[in-house]
Parts: sequence; C-alpha cells; structure tokens
Amino acid sequence: MMNTIALLFSPIQWIFIGLVVTLLLLISLYQLIVYSRPVRLRHKASKEEGRDWPSVSVVLYVTNKYKMLRRTLPNLLEQDYPCYEVVVVNDRSEDNSDILLRTLQEQYPHLQVRTTSTDDRFGRSPSIAIGMGIRAAQYDAILCIEADCKIKDNQWIRSMSAPYGGKTEVVLGHTTHYKCPLLKRCDCLQHALAYLGRAAIGRPYTGVGSNVLFKKSLFYDNNGFNVRLTREHSPLRVFIGEVVKRNNCGICVQPSGVTHFHMRMDRHQRKLFRKMERRSLRLNPKAPKYPMLFESSLRLLFYLLTFSAIALFYHRLGLLLFFCSLLFLRLLSVTLLYVRVRKKMEEKGLAIPFLLWDILFPFVNLYRVFG
Repeated sequence: MMNTIALLFSPIQWIFIGLVVTLLLLISLYQLIVYSRPVRLRHKASKEEGRDWPSVSVVLYVTNKYKMLRRTLPNLLEQDYPCYEVVVVNDRSEDNSDILLRTLQEQYPHLQVRTTSTDDRFGRSPSIAIGMGIRAAQYDAILCIEADCKIKDNQWIRSMSAPYGGKTEVVLGHTTHYKCPLLKRCDCLQHALAYLGRAAIGRPYTGVGSNVLFKKSLFYDNNGFNVRLTREHSPLRVFIGEVVKRNNCGICVQPSGVTHFHMRMDRHQRKLFRKMERRSLRLNPKAPKYPMLFESSLRLLFYLLTFSAIALFYHRLGLLLFFCSLLFLRLLSVTLLYVRVRKKMEEKGLAIPFLLWDILFPFVNLYRVFG
C-alpha cells in the first residue's frame, strides 16, 4: 500500500508536498498564537458598575495643529469618565492654537495647558514636550494621544482604562491610518497585530505613542526618556519598549478604544515615518527581531514554493488542485482573521489589500532587514 502511494508522485513532487504542507502548518500556528490572539481575547466591560476607576491624565503635544485641535479637543474634553484631565503641551505653535486653548480653558476646567520654551537653543523636540506634559499631569495614570488622531466616541478613556490596575501598569492600544495608502494601512495593521499579539501572550515589546496608557511612576523610575533619543526616534515607542514586562502589560482591542490617525502623509513623510519606526525599534532590546524574521521567511518560502509547484506541475491535475487548495486555505485563514480585525479594530476597506499584503509582506520585510 505504501509503495503504491509512493509511486503516485516523483521524489521532487513529494519534497514539494512535504515542504509546502509543513510551511503552511507553521505559519498558521504562528498566526493562531500571535496575530489572532488580540481579537480572540475577552475584554473587561468598559461600564462596570461599582468599579473604582483610576484617575487619568490625557497628555498630548501640539505644534501648529489648530485645525486638528478644534476637532479633537472637544471630544477629549467631553469623555464619559468620572475623573480625568487633559494636559496639552503647546510646542511653540505659530498658528492660533494658543488662542483656541485659552478659549477652551475657560469652558473646561479640567483642561491644563503648558507651553515649551521659545529659546531657539532647545528647538522643537517631541521628547521634551511629552516629558513636560507627563510631569505636569496631576494623576498617576497617563494616557497619551497625538494631535492628529481622532477618537470614535466618549468611551475612549473608559475602554483604555478597563485593563489598567493591579499588576497591569501599561495598556497598549491601536491606531488606524485611514488617510494612508491601502498597503501602508495593511503594514501598520500587521505591526499592530504583532505587538498586541505578543503582549497578549506575555511577550510585550513596544506600542504606539498615539494610544497608550501607563503608570506615571514608570516614567520617573526610567529616568524619563532615553538620552539617546533624537528627532528621528519616537520617544514613546522607545519608552514603552523599556518599561513593559511580561506581567505588567495589558491590551485594549475594542472599537471605542481605537484612535484614528487623520493626517494625510505624502511620500516623503511616509518615508520619514518608516525611518523613525526602524530607528526606534533598534533602540528596543525586547524587539523580537529573529522571530519576526523567521516568520516572514517561512511565509516567503511558502508562497515561493506554492507558486513554483503550481507552475511546475500544472499538467498534473491532482497536484495542481492540491497546491491550489493549500493556497486557498492560507488566504481563507487570512480572510477570517481580517473579518474579526475589521470589527474590533476599526480597520475597514482592507479585505483585498490585506490578502495582497500577506503575499508581499515577506518580500518587503526582508528588504527592510537586508536592503
């Protein structure tokens, strides 16, 4: 019987079958353990009755962001949350941001405004501005957001604060990028699934500065931001990588806990953004460089071998259907993952691009590593 089965295919065909099946199992297992973990978690309800909610200081810095402030700040200042403040650091804005902030301060007593030095020796520095806001905050739970981000409703602070407390001193959130090209959005979503997924299995390594909550004492215990930071680094990304641990990190993957980045970036700005991400990752000792490289290499081999097998054995109907079925199973698993991501992480309009990105990502990632 075994001899009969062995004679059905040549040795090279059996090698292709064994390799492709093994690779599919491995990348599917990685997806199940890491990428799909955030959307499979059950989160605490954001409206638990009788809960002692932590007092929260929302911190953001602005530089010539008058239009975005006019749309974002009222939503931040009208959150359905028992005790919070909003600390805005005006980093030498030259538009009407200062007038808007003074006007809103008269209307909202829980708005606190700080202004950075106008001394040219200091220049504009995100690390200085964010550090000033954290030090000015009166509460111990610091929730950071960027001026270019919007929130869905008045439940954002509740959603981000729900996992906080006890041993959980850091809560990582997600930020969408609606104004970016589709493949760039897929890249950001892949990165989010990676850092949220690894945090969910107890291996946190980073987050995004546009949606993160942490205990203020971590900032002082870490002696502020890394002294090696420059303008080409994201201070909060590096800081998160330094303070997150296996047992002090939680995640928030709820529609109301997502922030939406609404600045439209041109090609030069996107290039600078990717450069900042890579440089920040290099300063992170916890970054899983080898596991991510290994997973993308497995995915690359799977697609190369599968398409090669389809091209080589197209004349064998049975083999052709077999390898096409394996490819279909992979794309089906990616589609099922996206269906759940779309609902919980507010990532709409990426069904087809996300499938394409699954094929392109291994090539892009290897180019970033070795290019």
